[in-house]
Amino acid sequence: MRFFEPDIIVEAESGLAESIGFGAISNPSLESQLISLDELHSKKWSGHRMDLYVGQSVVDIYQADYEARHQFVLREDVPALLFKEDRLAPLVEAIFGAFPRDEDAGYFKKLYENAYSPQLAVAGSDIWLSVFEGKAKPPFYPTFLDLDIEPKTRIEATFFIFDHTKTSDLIEYWNTRLFETPVFPVPLCWLDELTGFVSKAIQSNHRPIPNNRFGTMFTSQVVFARSVKKEIAKAAVEVLSSDCPDGSFFIGRTTHPKHSDDWHGPRCERHSVKSDEARLSLEVEGESVSFPMPYPKFAERFGGGRYRWANVVNLSAHGPSDMALCYPSNIEDRTFPHLAMGQQGPIVSREGWVLLEHYQESSGYLRIESGTEAICRWLKKKGIEAKPSSAGRIASQMVEKLASLRAADLIADKDTIQLLNKMAMQERTSNSKSTFNTKTFEGRTADTGRWHELIKKRAKNSLRFRVSLEQFTSRGILKLGLGLNCPHCTHSNWYGLDGVDYTVTCERCLKEFSYPQGSKEPRWKYRVTGPFSVPNFAEGAYAVTLTLTTFAKNLSPVGDIGMTMTTGLNLKCDAFQREIDFAFWYRKERMLDHKSEPHFVVGEAKSFAEEAIEKGDLEALQAVARELPGTVLVVSVLKENFSEREKRLLEKLVRWGWVSVEGRMRAPVIMLTGVELFADWSVEKAWQQKGAPYPAEARMSVLSDLELLAMETQRIHLGLDYYSHIGERYRTAKQT
Repeated sequence: MRFFEPDIIVEAESGLAESIGFGAISNPSLESQLISLDELHSKKWSGHRMDLYVGQSVVDIYQADYEARHQFVLREDVPALLFKEDRLAPLVEAIFGAFPRDEDAGYFKKLYENAYSPQLAVAGSDIWLSVFEGKAKPPFYPTFLDLDIEPKTRIEATFFIFDHTKTSDLIEYWNTRLFETPVFPVPLCWLDELTGFVSKAIQSNHRPIPNNRFGTMFTSQVVFARSVKKEIAKAAVEVLSSDCPDGSFFIGRTTHPKHSDDWHGPRCERHSVKSDEARLSLEVEGESVSFPMPYPKFAERFGGGRYRWANVVNLSAHGPSDMALCYPSNIEDRTFPHLAMGQQGPIVSREGWVLLEHYQESSGYLRIESGTEAICRWLKKKGIEAKPSSAGRIASQMVEKLASLRAADLIADKDTIQLLNKMAMQERTSNSKSTFNTKTFEGRTADTGRWHELIKKRAKNSLRFRVSLEQFTSRGILKLGLGLNCPHCTHSNWYGLDGVDYTVTCERCLKEFSYPQGSKEPRWKYRVTGPFSVPNFAEGAYAVTLTLTTFAKNLSPVGDIGMTMTTGLNLKCDAFQREIDFAFWYRKERMLDHKSEPHFVVGEAKSFAEEAIEKGDLEALQAVARELPGTVLVVSVLKENFSEREKRLLEKLVRWGWVSVEGRMRAPVIMLTGVELFADWSVEKAWQQKGAPYPAEARMSVLSDLELLAMETQRIHLGLDYYSHIGERYRTAKQT
């Protein structure tokens, strides 16, 4: 079920869906997404004919194809076929197509005959050759019209050899068609007659791949159904090998659907089948977007109120965003998220957001949530009450000021953060009789010259991002003004450009004094504003912001990432009451547009303190992972190394997370330091520049897979090897 991600679930018996965890789909707020087998076959009339309860009727295709191609006599037309019923009925149904025998469904066959005037045929190897050489059209032919099939594999051709008398083989052939294209079904009963065709097709396909400088050739695969005996398969391969060049084909697997159902979700994708698509640039207005919906051009405008096709919506922003555009699949419970108009969900799958459609020329409407709103509502569904924390609100303001992380490079520098924090806390040092006294007070200013020096230094060291003071002022990080000392109390005041006058008021003693017009030159100063003016490294907001930036931008190219994020939350449920610094859903897009199930990630982010990580911080992460197994835990600090005490605490957390729960690691633990958080170009480049124990060449799989990234950071910072741990456990279990 997780693999196929069905839009509509049909129960052969009442209660089956609930027994496998899909009972929530029977929620009355959903429009008939769980129906019985009797309802699917019920006599639900649409106009003058009976149709299935859901799905696009082939009758519309017959009508459209007839009007477009067959109502007039074509100069060269390929004849259509209609097969007689005989002992080969299962083979005909699987390879060529047949019509239902129910009296109420007889009109399907009649309309096919009216549209195509088919020739009556008897199934045989000669008819097979006519069909697959393009000299005849079987009843299946119309079902492929005006559909674009986009394969997820790159195999030139698949020859599936099977026994049509075995039901398992027929199912296996049907499943193979979901993954490979084209698939040539070769029944054992016709194998001798069709071997010549297969050999010629393999030889024809074996040609150089265009624009491939290595001279790689296209290859075909020959697949034998599991019921085919080894000696028969061996004999067939020997014949093909004698006729075909070496390397022109290989023996493929027969385990379909072939996928690894691990915690990432199924890894193998079916073909993408679509009738139309559109790419649109949309503006979010009033926290929602609306857009015209594509539809099959061959479909009648109205369908009698039943679902006929599905539109899949994939939304993406230009770079990181605070919008919730990445959600976990809701195949089992479609009451969250509720983003579409009416009673629909949408259905969230690896393919995208699925909207089931009734009729043509409808408009789509989707509400766009913030990341915080989406994650809090999802946690509530899991029984955890979540509200933004005080520190989380500060971090959220910082993320907003930095254009939802797009401008986070402005603060991705240790000296910059140290200066901003010093301005927020402003230290004054005085010397009295050889005794230095340091006093912290809120001045929030620094001379402009100091900032010019810092920007000049960063310009020399940075490879990617060129910073300027104008960027700091335009983002509301700094504000330019004049510094004046009060003649009454000597307090150092700061006045914005809109607050300077001939007479000004002291912030401390509130006495007025005249602006010193006779001074040599004005004392220009920058003042830190907004969340950047909060002391103690903005209550940890710098570390939170840079950690989120690392995942959003510095592990993989931005376009490859799906991420919905929130800053700090207070969590409360029956089992615990804790605070976390951030949380997000994270999905790395795969090759050939493959998508996986998003990870849920929570974390703690600290600044530069020598002993920044406390036991209670890690206990908060553990509490979340106990309630939500499989959650990825992140511990990040702005300093470059963890202390020995912190390492001991982290090792306990890592080993706790290694425990297997439901076949997966309970909680992978990722550890990040200033090496990753201040990365100038990417984490990979930062690791290369740093040297051992960081890897000289990090494989892309390590940076694109959070579980592998966790193992790598555990090796770097703690010297732990997960696979050695598994091997030791295996050897211990074997001895006992």
